Amino acid sequence: MLKYLYNLTLIVAVLATGPLVAQPTQFTFPAGCVAPDPIGAEGVPFAVTAQVDGVDASASGDWIGVFNGNGDLVGRGNVKNFFRNGIQVVGATLTLRAQAGSNNCPTFVEAPELTVQLFDASSGNYLLAGNSVFIAVNDNGEINGPDGTGATADNFNFLTASLPVTLQNFNANTVDRTVALSWATSQETDNSHFEVERSANPAEGFTYVGKVLGNETTDRANNYAFVDNNPAEGMNYYRLKQVDFSGSFEYSSIVVAELEQAAETSVSVFPNPTASNGRITIRLNGGWAKGATTLNLYDASGRQVAQWQQQSNGSLNTELPALPAGLYQLVASDGQARETARVLVR
Repeated sequence: MLKYLYNLTLIVAVLATGPLVAQPTQFTFPAGCVAPDPIGAEGVPFAVTAQVDGVDASASGDWIGVFNGNGDLVGRGNVKNFFRNGIQVVGATLTLRAQAGSNNCPTFVEAPELTVQLFDASSGNYLLAGNSVFIAVNDNGEINGPDGTGATADNFNFLTASLPVTLQNFNANTVDRTVALSWATSQETDNSHFEVERSANPAEGFTYVGKVLGNETTDRANNYAFVDNNPAEGMNYYRLKQVDFSGSFEYSSIVVAELEQAAETSVSVFPNPTASNGRITIRLNGGWAKGATTLNLYDASGRQVAQWQQQSNGSLNTELPALPAGLYQLVASDGQARETARVLVR
């Protein structure tokens, strides 16, 4: 299964939240922005049940935080015991900010992607799930999660141990009227195959488009490729379904390829802020030279700390190196166009 450090179940519901105390540093709203009103027009409610390594999360210190595609905190809640449909569960009640209000506070509608994190008080770590980053849709006051509906639970598995497949990167690029997908693993255990899935709108679900055999059990680095010859016009969202020989499976993060070329070049990063050694998705839009765009990441002193070469329009999902906390600059250049984006590492 894919190596992602994380697990959780998400349910949309109308809830009231209690006072917030001792929230983790990463789950702090910007100055002047208080927690969104759980019953006001500015908020959209969530109920979350949480597990760590398959066991209920701690109801005495763990927290849930939700970030928009710009890396801004838009909702948080401490884990506790509560009843959902007459059944006692362990999780968090929280409300996501849907309107900026008078202080221009960040909202999830600024960018459709959401990232769900769990703060594990016992270890002090912030955990993610394989599907923690998903395309969020506000559907009549409810957020459609990874399963495409706000009415059912979304399962996120927070794990503190490595899973049998470590995914190093996942990339989608447009090539003429096709989309070329590539990904790499650093080790695999009982890996049967990958299934490539595509969606024009993740809120409506994904469809199967192809299969690539895995390398069973290996500690060598392996590179994979798949070409989608029939992408739709406009935005195409892709994810990998990694399947073990036992039949168990995990989903990767979502990458995006745009068949129609945008008018102007741009580069963006999410989640942002991000964690040192964490996973990020870098998205290139516009008329970048195919296979000739270089991405360089520089620290505050101007020293290059990471580089990704031979990129094209589309998305690259990859892992950051271990970096000190601070502000970094990502520079995309193809010899003609040059765009930059700030990346905050916490």
